[in-house]
Amino acid sequence: MCELLGMSASYEVDLDTSLSLLRPRGGEICANADGWGVAHYEGNAARVLKEAKPASRSPLFAALRSRDFASHTVLAHVRKANPTAIGRQFSNTHPFERELSGRSWVFAHNGRLPGIEDQPLIGFRPIGATDSEHAFCTLLDTARDYLSEDGAITDVGLMLGRLARKVSTINEYGEFNFLLSNGEDLIVHAHTYLHAVERQCRVEENEQTVVLIATHPLTDDEAWACLLPNSLSIFRNGKLIAQQSTDGQASDDAWQRQRCEAEVVTQLRHEAEARWMKLRPDLDDGMYYESG
Repeated sequence: MCELLGMSASYEVDLDTSLSLLRPRGGEICANADGWGVAHYEGNAARVLKEAKPASRSPLFAALRSRDFASHTVLAHVRKANPTAIGRQFSNTHPFERELSGRSWVFAHNGRLPGIEDQPLIGFRPIGATDSEHAFCTLLDTARDYLSEDGAITDVGLMLGRLARKVSTINEYGEFNFLLSNGEDLIVHAHTYLHAVERQCRVEENEQTVVLIATHPLTDDEAWACLLPNSLSIFRNGKLIAQQSTDGQASDDAWQRQRCEAEVVTQLRHEAEARWMKLRPDLDDGMYYESG
């Protein structure tokens, strides 16, 4: 199953360590080997880097540590094609991006939505063949009527309520954990498993607050909390500003897949961390799994 990583911060911050912890899950310690993508914002524009290859063996992903970028909002994804017939193609690699009201909107999804193609589309069309991108286009069709001319969400409550109704409809097709952003707001839907942690520090005399969202916790020494299933949340500048429940619980099969994956991820992460600690005295070039 795919894994998600999102960030919302009060001030621009880099995500080097968290991306390094995500990277091995893209084909090394987990089977998410069918692509990876990272989107970070510079103002209203998203810079999206992605490849239809395993993140764990990607020189470009490894080089992200040395790129001097910082952002308020980041989305990342490592992909396992599901079904496998929709394989390693750039057009099927998350995050997906579209322009809406003069802003980049990006989207990444974890789960399965068989039959989502039955949902009608109005102004947006998929480029690839994934159920995820079809769902993204559906959400944008819903959001477009609730934005200002510059793409900002003017009435958060109204937007959240409208999106919650559409998400509830999509939930009926399967499992719909996702991250969606316009650069200012990070919209998060936890259908089954998504976790969050808040970090605080000082940045040039300012109090920095960072919220990280991940499918499975990236570290052991922080208080990651499981987001409430069937919850739709909006984060802005590292703060939760609105939340609403959605209808349509995920199937028992989806929950079982997530529980099994969580157990495997934890075991493999600990094994990989132990191997890395043995290598660390001699090799510390960022190409191996980093301890949390």
